Amino acid sequence: MGRGSGWTRPGRVSRCMPGLALLSALAGVGGAVPAGAADYLSSELRARVDKLQADVAATPTSPANAASRAEVLWAWANAFALAGGYVPVNLTAAIRPGVLSAAGAAAATDAYVRELGLIDADPKALGELRADAGPFEAASRATFQQVYRVGTRPIRRGGGIVVARHFMADHGAFQTADPAADNHVSVQSSNAEVRFVAETVPVVGMHGGFRGAAPALYFRVANGELRTGDVVTITYGDRSGGGGGLVMPTISSDRMPFPLYVILDDSGEQYSLPIQTIRIVGTRVAGVHGFAPSVVRPGETFSLSVRAEDAFYNRAAPPIPAWQVYANGELLREVPAGDDAIVVLDDLSFDAPGVYRISIRAASGDIAGVANPILVATDASRVFWGDTHGHSGFAEGIGTPDRFMTWARDDARLDFVTHSEHDIWMDDFEWQVLKDNVASFSEEGRFVAYLGYEWTTANVFGGHHNVLFRTPEDRERIATQFYPTLSRLYAGLRAKHDPRDVVVIPHAHQAGDYRMSDPELEPLVEIMSQHGTFEWFGRMYLGHGHQVGFTAASDNHLSQPGYTAPIGGGLAQRGGLGAVIAETATRDAIFDAMKALRTYATTGERMILDVELNGVGMGQRAPFAQARQIEGRVIGTAPIETITVVKNDQVLWSRDYLAVDSDRFKKAETFLLSFQSESMPMQRGDNPRGWRPW
Repeated sequence: MGRGSGWTRPGRVSRCMPGLALLSALAGVGGAVPAGAADYLSSELRARVDKLQADVAATPTSPANAASRAEVLWAWANAFALAGGYVPVNLTAAIRPGVLSAAGAAAATDAYVRELGLIDADPKALGELRADAGPFEAASRATFQQVYRVGTRPIRRGGGIVVARHFMADHGAFQTADPAADNHVSVQSSNAEVRFVAETVPVVGMHGGFRGAAPALYFRVANGELRTGDVVTITYGDRSGGGGGLVMPTISSDRMPFPLYVILDDSGEQYSLPIQTIRIVGTRVAGVHGFAPSVVRPGETFSLSVRAEDAFYNRAAPPIPAWQVYANGELLREVPAGDDAIVVLDDLSFDAPGVYRISIRAASGDIAGVANPILVATDASRVFWGDTHGHSGFAEGIGTPDRFMTWARDDARLDFVTHSEHDIWMDDFEWQVLKDNVASFSEEGRFVAYLGYEWTTANVFGGHHNVLFRTPEDRERIATQFYPTLSRLYAGLRAKHDPRDVVVIPHAHQAGDYRMSDPELEPLVEIMSQHGTFEWFGRMYLGHGHQVGFTAASDNHLSQPGYTAPIGGGLAQRGGLGAVIAETATRDAIFDAMKALRTYATTGERMILDVELNGVGMGQRAPFAQARQIEGRVIGTAPIETITVVKNDQVLWSRDYLAVDSDRFKKAETFLLSFQSESMPMQRGDNPRGWRPW
């Protein structure tokens, strides 16, 4: 949840303090269905909604009535979203009729019934919020405002404004004690009778704590009352007392969340306001990286993308220096200086077969980087790169869906991607946006977007699984809210969709239940992401007899699929990538390759791997044979240290290549590796590791 409001009605321009970013005009009610519009609910659903509100007012939700109430709230919230309304943060996550039993969850259901009912009955009840600030450079110090106009419901003494923070936004910690220091946040009201005091209140969820409430800054009304039309201004990085501004996030974003909640009285119930647009952009150039196809044919033209980046992996801010691009040490192309952080060099080709290593450096010589290796060969299998697991602000992440897709296509230069938002935070409007984006961003042969979502539940019910669909048309998500166990997910997908058009991928963070796997639906297992490297997870599936392939993904929550920087506080490594071996970068070819297990996983490096067993490619079954030969080719982005073959969770064969000939290998950095299982039948004495033959 948490998309922008989409307001259009013009209003009064707010007054700004010197040095502040200019705010847009105050506008219409925050994401509510317009007053006077035709009822967005059918007569039947309206009757059920009216009854739900009356029932909640009369009797709290309990395990006995939770399921029936949750179903009505679910239908109501989705109809409200499709009509253009702003669905409160975390509302859909509170709807869990299949597993709802805790008193806290029941209380949350009642609170959301009251909140949605308040907006439904009076679209102007919660007033107006507006901010349109930036762009600000990453990690800079800035000052901006969010301006709130009180609606028809007054804010009485004991109520106030909660200034929350997104759990992944790494800006400075808000403080109110020292106006002369960084990160000072202040509040002002147009009502002179009102006095605020700065306190904290507990907030649960993406703007607080997931495993328990976390304290958030709270400007409580201590005297007076905020009445309809009063204006409250929250100033972030207030410099009026000598402070240096708010230390901005290191993450570039088209909508960096600075969440606000309204508390109307001393009841303490928090009503979320729509996330406003605060833009963060990259800062000065600190590095450069290139992206090219992994495999091309001799004489085939291809494109190379050169991306200037700052120290945080953001697109760098201009000026961008001139670049010199080299292939195997020979000058390939020169790029003039300019303002574009990403420059695509078209119509490149190599006639001679072999491995080409691309290096890029500034003409001044002070900045250098590389691209992935390129194999030029007539017979090599093509390798395409994708990220099947990433998030934006539609769930508990940051950024817009358009930003997510633009990053995947242009910044990471992926061949395919899935915007797999958590189903517990998704409404029907957002699902439709994801469908529309698949159609609008996909370009057969260049970039394929797959519709998908993350089925999100606790490990005890099956763990997290990403669900991908071959095509976006007529796809219904089988959501955790109503399919709360893994067996029900499988059954729901089979009932609603052709299994040939579905790929399910479990992952180890909030681990999928490796005791269960549907052989038609679940061909792949995610073994690496920003959360960690989990080879053990894939081995558990194999150990339980499941025939699966491996992939990796980013699980990035910042709208940065496919090319991500480590983030302190949890996502401490770069995101992974999934490689797919297919003939073409088309929707069916890539999807069929995933279904056929023709995949491998990397830690984000675009290594080239091609392995055959007795002439049969990866993921395929070979006829039984006593003698077996594994033939492989590995082209790394750095010198290969070791190659290890594992069978039945035991090391069958391993070689340390740097130890064998480190000087030769460092020069070559590519090789054709041929080996077999030590000429069957193998004697124990022939194998120093002591492993049994195949």
